[in-house]
Formats: sequence, C-alpha cells, structure tokens
Amino acid sequence: MTQTNFLQSSNTSLDEDNNPKKNSVRPSMLGFFLAVLAALLQALSGICLKAALGAEKTQMLIFRCIMQYLYLAPVIQYKKIDVFGPDRKSVCFMIIRGVTGSFAGLFVAMSLDSLSLGTTLSIFYIYPALVGLFACICLKENCSLVQILLTAITFVGLLFVTEPSFIFGEDNLDDQVTSGARLLGIIFAILAAVMAAISSVVIRKLGARIHFSQSLIYYAVEGLIIVLLQLHLSGKSFIPCRQHLLMLVLSAVQANLGQILLTVAIQRERAGPIASINTSQVVFGFLFEYIILGVVPTAYGCIGASLILLCAVAQSLESTVKSRIRNRKKNDG
Repeated sequence: MTQTNFLQSSNTSLDEDNNPKKNSVRPSMLGFFLAVLAALLQALSGICLKAALGAEKTQMLIFRCIMQYLYLAPVIQYKKIDVFGPDRKSVCFMIIRGVTGSFAGLFVAMSLDSLSLGTTLSIFYIYPALVGLFACICLKENCSLVQILLTAITFVGLLFVTEPSFIFGEDNLDDQVTSGARLLGIIFAILAAVMAAISSVVIRKLGARIHFSQSLIYYAVEGLIIVLLQLHLSGKSFIPCRQHLLMLVLSAVQANLGQILLTVAIQRERAGPIASINTSQVVFGFLFEYIILGVVPTAYGCIGASLILLCAVAQSLESTVKSRIRNRKKNDG
C-alpha cells in the first residue's frame, strides 16, 4: 500500500534505447503482467485488513516490517552494502525517507478503520500530483502547464471522493460510520498521500547514489519502531488476537510480495508505465470490496476515483515521454 518504494528501484532499470538487443515482447509483457499482479496483491492485502473485523489495522505493519527486514538483511550482507550510504547527508535523507514511508503506511492503515478500501486508495493516489508539486518547490524542477492542469483535476476528483457535506449534503455520507469518523479517515488518507509524496521526492533527491535496499532497510526498522510506539501510546496490544492473526499475517505477506513484484516489474520496464498500472489498485479495491464485502461505491466516489486514476496515469505517461525525449537528445548530441 505504500507504493513509493518502487521509485528507488527505477534507478537500476535498464535503458531500453541503449540496449535494443535486450528489448523483446516477452520481457516487456512480463513486466506489465508483474505490475498488474503486484497491484492485485496489494489490493488483496487491504481487503484482508478490512475483513479482520475488530482488529487493530496497524498491527499488520509489524509483520510487514519484520518480513521486509528478514529478506533485505541477507541481501545487504551478501552484497556487502553499506547501510550508512556514501556520506552523512545520504544517511539523513534515508532516515527521512524511512520515517515518511512508515507514516504513509501507518496513516493508510488508520484510514481503513473509517473508510472503504476503494475510497482510501482513491485519496491516497493524489500523491503523484503532490510529488510534482513538492518537486517544483523543493528540487526546483520545472512544472509544466499539463502538470498544473492534472493537479487541479486531481483535487476536483478528491472532492468527489470525500463528498464534503457542505457541497454534496449529509445524505451522501456512508451510513456505516459517523461523519466525524469519516472525516478522520479522510484526514489520515490525505496525510498518507502527503507522506508518500515527500518520501518519493526524497528518493528522487538521493538518485542513484544508494542501492534501493539501503532505503528499504531504514523503512523496515523505523517503521517497526513507529508502529510499536503508536500502539503503545494508544494503549493497544502489540500482539493481535488469535482470530485476527491469520488475516493480518496474510495481509503483510501479500503487501511485501506485491512490493517485490513491483520492483522486478520496474527492472524490466520503464517506471512511468509501471507506475500507471500500479494505480489499478483503486479499481481492484472497489471491485474486491463489492464482491467480497458487499460494499457498493457511490456514484460520486466512482467519478472522483476515475478522475484521480486518470490524472495519475497521465502524469506517469508524461514523465515517461519527457524521459524518452531527453534520452534521445543525449544520444543525438
């Protein structure tokens, strides 16, 4: 659910223009298939959380962080990767990346207590628009008119998904939760998008100086500390009830497996199209909730989710087109 990790791995992906002999239909289609499968698994992870009625959703993150550490530690040890990076500045950025990525996952889990999976994912996927905005402010990147327009449409979509009562009226609120709980869930989902956007900008700032496993190991360790601290401050148990254990572990396994498949997909295909495919989590989220949990999305929610989804895809495609143009100019020069 914390979809920003794949941006780091894109730094190690192959340049298709410079390696024409390695391009074939088979690996390209395999990359797209893995991306769809990753989105499917990540959506199923959220469904497992929703199905664990009465469980503390953030407990799943404990299992996820532990699993991520267990499969990253041997890789780092085998490749003799320095977890402290090339310099102190890189360490600071990796710490920030770990904290923001951890809070993004935490806020998504907390949002699921009050909102449907489809609504939470729809709000969360405003983060590509926020990445462009933050990159313009922090990294001094150029912000095109297309980006500005897509960002504006994204926030229009956000209004449709959240359905504020002062615009749509009280009748459009979810009957299963109070207006206060719904508002809290919306705030958590927006905070998750902000944290994910900051994490993505930090990863972009780090660039190719570090191996993707270096930043992910910080996420695993810091995420575990943050989740344990949140559970302690809220007075909730670190260990879930036996009846919830299977669903929480299954959710963690699916989330980690989805992250691995997404990383492999980006190593076989450009990051832009893969990022676009990953937004299909929103569609899978609404679909699985309807089939498995019987949750019917509202018409306004579907309109808003479609706008956010289309804008996320458009921004990813625009980024891919710009990257190809830059590469061709470099090759021609």
